[in-house]
Amino acid sequence: MRVLYISSLIFKKASSASIRNVSLINGMIENGHEVDVLTIKYPDEYQDSYLVNNLSDDVNVYCSELKILNRYLNNKVKNGDVKKRTNTFDFAKGIIKTLYFFPDTDKEWIHSYNKDFIERKYDIIISSSDTKTAHFIALELKKKGKCDKWYQIWGDPWKDDININKINKFRASRKESFFIKKADKVFYVSLPTTQIMKSKFMQMSSKINFLGRSYLNKCYGGDIGSQNEWILTYTGSISRNRNILCLIQKIQVYNNENSKQIRLRIYGHVYKDILDEINKYSFIDLKGSVDFSNIQNVYQNSDVLIFTDNGSNTSQIPGKLYDYFGTDRPILALVDDINSSVSKFIISTGRCIIKENRFDKIEFDFLNNLEKKYVVKEFSGSSTARRIFEKNE
Repeated sequence: MRVLYISSLIFKKASSASIRNVSLINGMIENGHEVDVLTIKYPDEYQDSYLVNNLSDDVNVYCSELKILNRYLNNKVKNGDVKKRTNTFDFAKGIIKTLYFFPDTDKEWIHSYNKDFIERKYDIIISSSDTKTAHFIALELKKKGKCDKWYQIWGDPWKDDININKINKFRASRKESFFIKKADKVFYVSLPTTQIMKSKFMQMSSKINFLGRSYLNKCYGGDIGSQNEWILTYTGSISRNRNILCLIQKIQVYNNENSKQIRLRIYGHVYKDILDEINKYSFIDLKGSVDFSNIQNVYQNSDVLIFTDNGSNTSQIPGKLYDYFGTDRPILALVDDINSSVSKFIISTGRCIIKENRFDKIEFDFLNNLEKKYVVKEFSGSSTARRIFEKNE
């Protein structure tokens, strides 16, 4: 099939959605489909060369340069990240920005995408969020008769996204239901989210499907436990809301009682509100953020990969779990509630050691029988892409 894949996040650095999209597009190519990609050209500082080089050579990529977005991002590079609002003027400016940049800061893309190359009609247009702007562009192309079918991929439910403010929740609610009505198929990357959205939109539940999120590359490491210490690795940011303090405290107890120690390596940003507390422990190595091009080496040299969920108030599953599924490393999943829908999904994969993220529930007895695991083929790019086209061939 001839497919146009639309997403703003294809080559952007430090983006789980970019990894997901590149993997899925490659999977479509592996399944014999012809794929064109419409995306955004970010400033060089925001482009991930590893993702650029890993996208299949058989894909035609059309990048749109957005003047307002580029100016905004370049200012962030020059001046550092977002400044705290210090007065009423800055607060008002933030409100205006929220109102104007809907659905997102790449709003101008809706009218500035590369129209000239879209001469032929596509069998399917797939719009993938985040950002939600992709769905707006796909709608315009559908109106112009540029596709037989329109499929949507949602990383998060829009209205219930914890990252949007009250001002935009109402607008998001209206647009979300409108887009779902217009789609021929709708996919969510989280199974619990899929189930929730099927219940929410019961009249349209037949078009709502679970897709999953694929890993980009397979990763095989050395023997487990071959080093003088147990190497536990956590990738991602750490804050009070996404914390591993219970794990850290339990490691300290373990190390006091065992000759072979646990070393915890953290790759990612640690917020200031928790940094001082973490710095007290000598068995923790803070490695800072690491480019995705180096993450494979990190996985290979780990004995256990650490995953934490987003808490019991959300059905979303952080993308790093799927990246871990692409390795042969054991996965320790720390969850807020062992009985939540997210926990049930994790258990169903049969791939994780799952513990409640509480001091009295975390144990390291599994280290006694630790061994290599397996790559979960169900979440390869090829397998995930196949689910999109299951009823169309």
